[in-house]
Amino acid sequence: MTNFYVTGEEKGNLRRAKLRLTRFMIGQYVTVHGDVISHVNISHVMVEDGGEYSCAAENRAGKTSHSARLNIYGLPYIRLIPKVTAVAGHTLYLKCPVAGYPIEEIHWERGGRELPEDMRQKVQTDGTLEIKEVQKSLDSGVYTCWARNKQGHSARRSGEVAVIVPPKLNPFHSSILSLNVGDRASITCSVIKGDIPLTITWRKDGRPIDPTQRMSVTQVDQYNSILLIENLSADHTGNYSCVVRNTAAETEGHQSLLVNGNCIVPFPPNIEPFAFQDGLAEGMRTRTVCGVSKGDPPLTLKWLKDGDPLLSTLLGANVSTLDQYSSLLNIPSLSAAHSGDYTCVASNPAAEVKFTASLQVKGKVKYTRHF
Repeated sequence: MTNFYVTGEEKGNLRRAKLRLTRFMIGQYVTVHGDVISHVNISHVMVEDGGEYSCAAENRAGKTSHSARLNIYGLPYIRLIPKVTAVAGHTLYLKCPVAGYPIEEIHWERGGRELPEDMRQKVQTDGTLEIKEVQKSLDSGVYTCWARNKQGHSARRSGEVAVIVPPKLNPFHSSILSLNVGDRASITCSVIKGDIPLTITWRKDGRPIDPTQRMSVTQVDQYNSILLIENLSADHTGNYSCVVRNTAAETEGHQSLLVNGNCIVPFPPNIEPFAFQDGLAEGMRTRTVCGVSKGDPPLTLKWLKDGDPLLSTLLGANVSTLDQYSSLLNIPSLSAAHSGDYTCVASNPAAEVKFTASLQVKGKVKYTRHF
C-alpha cells in the first residue's frame, strides 16, 4: 500500500499529483549472489521529474546512501522547499531542488539580498548553499533560490530555515564527589543554553534512576534538576549522569560519587591505545574500538569529537557498546566532515581518563575510464 500526501500548491491539482504518482514504479530483487538490486522507473517523463535521486540502504550494522542527478531537457523548475531545521554551531547545507536542463546559474537570496553576505556563506558549484557555524539570530528566516537558463527563463522558490540551539550543561564542580556513609549528597544539573522544550533525566551507571535506590529527583524549573540522596550507603557509589535533550541534540554531564566506609576504593581505568587506518577517503568506512584493559566497574565510556560530545545523528556515526569494558565507533560512509580528533573517555568512581586518535579523510578517489 502506498500512502500519498499532497501539500502546498499541489492541493489545487490533486488529479495531476495522483497521475504523477502512478508514473513512478519502484521495485527490487535479490540476485543469485545475494545482492539486492533496487530500481525506479519513470514513465511519461516531465521536466519537474529532474533532480537529485538518492538510494539508501541499511541493516543492523549501519546504513549508506548514494545520490545521482537526473537531467531532463526543459525550462527551469523548482520544487517545493520544505521547512529546514538547522542546529546552531553546525554547518547547514541548503539544496535548491531545481529541475530543467541545461541550467546556466543558481542563486540564493535572503531578505531581498543576494548571498553570500559573509565568509560563513558559500554557494557551491552545484547550487548548494553552505552556511558554516549557523547562528540563530543571524541565519533564521526565509531563503529563496532561483535558477536561470541561457535563454533568460527562470524559476524561483522560497523555504523557511529554523535554527535550534542544542543544550549545554554547566560543568559539575569536580569529576569525583567523595563522601562518607551516612552523609547527604546533592547533585545539581543546570542547563545554561538550549532551546526549550528540554527534557532532563538522571542515570546511575548508565541506567535510569530506580526509586528503590533511595534517591529522589526534584525538577526545580525547566532548566534545573537536583538529585538528592538523604542517607548515603556503599551501594550509592557509582557514576551519575544528567542527560538533557531537545529537538536539536542530546548532551550529558557526569559526576562520579565515591562513598567511603564499607566500600573498596576502585582501581582507575586504563584505555588501550587505538588508531584509525591510513589512506581513508570519502565514501569509505572505518571503525575503531575503545577498550579498557584495567579499571574496576562500574565504567562509563563516551566519545568526543574535537573536544565536544559526539553527535552521532548529525555525523552519521554509530556508537555501540560491545561489553562493559569496550565501545565501538563505526562510521559507515566517510566524508570530509568526519576529519578530526576522536577521544574516548573512560571513567569510574576512581578517575576519568582519555585517549585521542586523529582521523584524516581525503577527497573522493576519481577513476578515469579508458576506451
